[in-house]
Amino acid sequence: MSGMEAWQRNIASSHQIRELIKLMTPQTLVENIDQLVSLPDICIRVNQMMDPANYSAAGVAEIIAQDADISARLLRLVNSSLFSQQSKVETISRAVAIVGTDELRNLVMATTAVRTFTGIPGELMNMTDFWRHSVTTGVMSQILASHCNTLHSERLFVMGMLHDVGRLVIYLTLPDKAKEMLWLTGGDDWILSETEQELLGFTHMDVGAELIRSWGLPDSLESVIRNHHRPTEASDHQLETSLVHIALALANGEMVGLSIDEMLWAIHPSAWETTGLSPTIVASMVDDMLAKTAEVMNLVVAPLERMHG
Repeated sequence: MSGMEAWQRNIASSHQIRELIKLMTPQTLVENIDQLVSLPDICIRVNQMMDPANYSAAGVAEIIAQDADISARLLRLVNSSLFSQQSKVETISRAVAIVGTDELRNLVMATTAVRTFTGIPGELMNMTDFWRHSVTTGVMSQILASHCNTLHSERLFVMGMLHDVGRLVIYLTLPDKAKEMLWLTGGDDWILSETEQELLGFTHMDVGAELIRSWGLPDSLESVIRNHHRPTEASDHQLETSLVHIALALANGEMVGLSIDEMLWAIHPSAWETTGLSPTIVASMVDDMLAKTAEVMNLVVAPLERMHG
């Protein structure tokens, strides 16, 4: 093959790739992900039980109890300081009574997501670091929500933990484009969504929201995932979105060793107004949030490390 022919073939290949990218949407990526990962049976069965025609709190508890690993992890989580129970919770049925079937369902989804997304190349993402960041965001979101007297603050843990799940879909379905985007951003998460929009025409937030919708999870979770970097664009659930937005700024800073003042610079002013929180209030809570994060990490991330160790 001549040099000219090789050049023409490369040009044609690049054109085909650009045309394929144009055809990609968050919906097509989520459809493709079904061929790469599958939700554990427990998630599918619990989701089916949430349909009003099938709903039974006892039935949900029974399904969860059949998975010894998930049951043990959920009970340890409910008994952690994050939930502040006065007496030990020893059964899934009791856990249902405490946190409710909706939130226990969401906790099942969050904890099984850790073992669902596997096979992502290490050069794209250190999965232990990814879940450490996600758990930190989840714990901080819940604690901030509790401080704001938000109804059912435990749901904020799941919102925070799954806020970046769209990134995992992109890593699995578009590894080459993901590698290019990571190179362009130099690891700066705050410009990642802008880079994704430029190269793909959508962001990991759009993909994550579509995945949550396809899993049949609540609209509030979908809204938070779609807008966690841009809380002013959330038409609904602005409080939850703003809480996760603040929490992920703190989690990002904690991961790279920033001071509290440096953590707070990226928080949109509207988030303070919406939540009623302030930099001073949040700064006074950071040490407690990090202590509780360490406890929950041992429940969620440590099993992942053992699995890959």
